[in-house]
Amino acid sequence: MKDLSELATFVIMKNTAVNYFLLPILLILSINAFAQKKKYYPPVPIDTVLQKGKEMFLSGPAVPNKTGKNIILIVADDLGKYDLSVYGNPYIKTPHIDQLANEGVLFNSGYATAAVCSPSRAGFMTGRYQQRFGYHLQPHPRYPKNKFELWAFKNLINTSYLNPESYGLYPDKNEKNMGLPGSEITVSEMLKHNGYRTAWIGKWHLGYNEPLIPKNFGFDYRYGCYEAYTLFADPKDKTIVNAPIKEFTDKVIWKGGRKGACAIRENEVEIDEKEYITYAFFNRAKQFISASSSQPFFVYLPVTAPHTPYQAPKDIYDQLSHISEHNKRVYYAMVVALDNAIGDLISYLKETGQYENTLIIFTSDNGAALYSETVDNKPLNGGKMTLFEGGINVPFIIHCKSLFPEPLKINAPISLLDVFPTIAEAAGVNLPGDREYDGISLLKYNSDELLSKERDKFYWYSDYNSAIRIGNYKLIVNDLDNTVDLYNLKDDPYEKNNLSADQAEIEKLKFLLEHWKAMMPKLYWPRIMNYEVEINGKKYRWAV
Repeated sequence: MKDLSELATFVIMKNTAVNYFLLPILLILSINAFAQKKKYYPPVPIDTVLQKGKEMFLSGPAVPNKTGKNIILIVADDLGKYDLSVYGNPYIKTPHIDQLANEGVLFNSGYATAAVCSPSRAGFMTGRYQQRFGYHLQPHPRYPKNKFELWAFKNLINTSYLNPESYGLYPDKNEKNMGLPGSEITVSEMLKHNGYRTAWIGKWHLGYNEPLIPKNFGFDYRYGCYEAYTLFADPKDKTIVNAPIKEFTDKVIWKGGRKGACAIRENEVEIDEKEYITYAFFNRAKQFISASSSQPFFVYLPVTAPHTPYQAPKDIYDQLSHISEHNKRVYYAMVVALDNAIGDLISYLKETGQYENTLIIFTSDNGAALYSETVDNKPLNGGKMTLFEGGINVPFIIHCKSLFPEPLKINAPISLLDVFPTIAEAAGVNLPGDREYDGISLLKYNSDELLSKERDKFYWYSDYNSAIRIGNYKLIVNDLDNTVDLYNLKDDPYEKNNLSADQAEIEKLKFLLEHWKAMMPKLYWPRIMNYEVEINGKKYRWAV
């Protein structure tokens, strides 16, 4: 987020209806002498025990790769499950992603550990509930400087569905500390230690500055942006169709361009990338894979599509004339571009004889962003930032012909936490023994019955929002508003019927949820916004 006083000035200057407020507001924002003295949030702690355990693991003996499996982890950004034709999208076809699903394993209940980008990624990159290291919320590059600035932000800027939090305790120099702790072992570090060539290509969003950037987490090659988003192309490019939306964060994104953490960097050097960024990501992946080496490779491809800003190749946009709404047409053209890039990568793997021996995992960090007023996530309820199914039930596909010679469809719920141990088993590597892991290897379980016996509890926890799923029942709790919602997902998969009268089931699930939460440390940095949305005719708030 940009400097709030700068952003307030920008909005005021653009809005002639409030120009007469300009001088007094700017004066108010300048009078820091009258600002309340800050009281700081506790600093992010360093887990010295885990840090020592990590050092011992990375300095210990490596395990030679016995399987020879190459690994590609593709993570879409804000991609709704029903945005893909394999799950039933009515607008477009995604034949290449469908191919991975139809030849491999299609999961119908794949759960992210968070309903928003950054904490979700912290979970699957470590194989541990991110709450174990206080990672509840997005890392915020900027908190209000004082009460006057926050007042201007709340009263002079239309923040759409986001309601700024009241003035409170803020971290001191928070941008240096918020992100993935160095004491955590990432999947890339585990694989690099055991002989893999490793690459991060895409978006990071797990820390903006040293030491929380990709080069310190086991990646040999790095290409992408540190922020949650970046421009897909130059907005003036005639081969690109743009679709700005009337939403606060989208305006910030377009204004920010590719500056700062939004810049594209190759091995820490900022570059001027001209290619449509989705295509650039996959072309860099192919270049990395093609390097002459006997080592197996791991490519982490967390692409930015279809996160805002909505920009799509014109040639694909022109093919979707059956979609009448401009913004939706651009959005789905972005999804088709992603599918085309995946198809190109599949063709390359086949040409080089690596397709059948490469484990490809495809998923999304969370559900579609309903606040864009472009997608609807139907038939799931809610979307990104909510703990309803639309926010956390995401597409999840595994493909590797040498591991899964026959296609499978799995309805039992699984978690993105399973990515880490699944990759570890495919690489023939044992998990580090100094810390608790929350995922399971999906290579061991090929039926709903086996998966359900292995694990039946799933947890979510973000500040005052939390949820638990056990069997078919799912409980959503809001401690700020003192509300509970209970659903039977077998009878009501789209969460339309709140079983609030079933107090016995509510108390049972709430007890287990509160017990689990009590074992987690408190969040390591505070919220800055509350996302407010109406679901089932009722208003809900979600910490951001």
